[in-house]
Amino acid sequence: MTMKTNRKTQFDIIRILAILMIFNYHFCMESGAAESIFCVYKNGGWGSVGTSIFFLLSGYLIHMGSKNTNIKTYIKKRFLSIYPALWLSFIIVYLLTSIKRNNYLWGGEVWRIILSFLGVDTYLQYYYIPTYSCVGEWFTAMIIFLYITYLLLRILIKKCPNISTIVITILYFAECIIGIQKNVPADASIFTALMLFWIGMLLQEYPTMLQTKMWKVVLAVIISVAVMFIKLPFIGNVLPWKNLLGIAIFYLLHVIFSAIKFGETSTRILKFFSSLSFAFYLIHHFVMIQIIERYGTNIIAFTYLMALIITLVTASAITNITNKLRYNS
Repeated sequence: MTMKTNRKTQFDIIRILAILMIFNYHFCMESGAAESIFCVYKNGGWGSVGTSIFFLLSGYLIHMGSKNTNIKTYIKKRFLSIYPALWLSFIIVYLLTSIKRNNYLWGGEVWRIILSFLGVDTYLQYYYIPTYSCVGEWFTAMIIFLYITYLLLRILIKKCPNISTIVITILYFAECIIGIQKNVPADASIFTALMLFWIGMLLQEYPTMLQTKMWKVVLAVIISVAVMFIKLPFIGNVLPWKNLLGIAIFYLLHVIFSAIKFGETSTRILKFFSSLSFAFYLIHHFVMIQIIERYGTNIIAFTYLMALIITLVTASAITNITNKLRYNS
């Protein structure tokens, strides 16, 4: 028996593939395989493509589910989607790190732990601020920023979508060319994230943009092949090519999985693994470093598989615990 394919199932798969892209990138970097095709292509690294897809996906899904939600309900839902998993992950990794270092104040003054509970610790390190950062990446602070900013963005997309798109685009290319946030890598810039999140919102607000058209498919394939295999010129930095590749792959994956009918079992499985994505993201880097240190990289496939399995099991436990809080609230 099959179910009619819905957008959520399609995006579950895209989310899973994006988090695996980031996992593979970080594993390659940590295991000394930085030149691997699983890590880089001609114009950049796959980690940036994965985060580009996540920002697009976040903009699309948040707008789909929250465009008409009242502010109190929206804030509560977003809070519960981030902070319980972040806090539990941080407490576990902080304690393990402290025991390993034999020092519970390894991040400086104890008040700095507040920065970790707010989710901004890793991002602040770009500004040379000592923190207790040990879970997640810069992405955590950025997605919190976007969730807050969405309350304004959902008004702008209704009232003045064209002007807003122009302003956001100008800010994005200003970041690409001259670097507005000087201390922050362009991938992690507020203006990069804002651009991709906004595009995701536009795709949801104007459904025809994601419709399957042959000319769009051909264009997305050409873009993907060109960016992956041809060294392209750039001004300022290579970021636009990375983001363009993320957008093209996002569209192609949507086209592919829109054409598939998923059964009830496969839908449930995909939904389960997709639901682990945030907790997986939070702890994957810490777990893989521990596994690489323990088993080395002589048998890299074994080390990779161990890191992946342990990350999945840990993420599942964290998600299960925090979901009880979310659904009982």
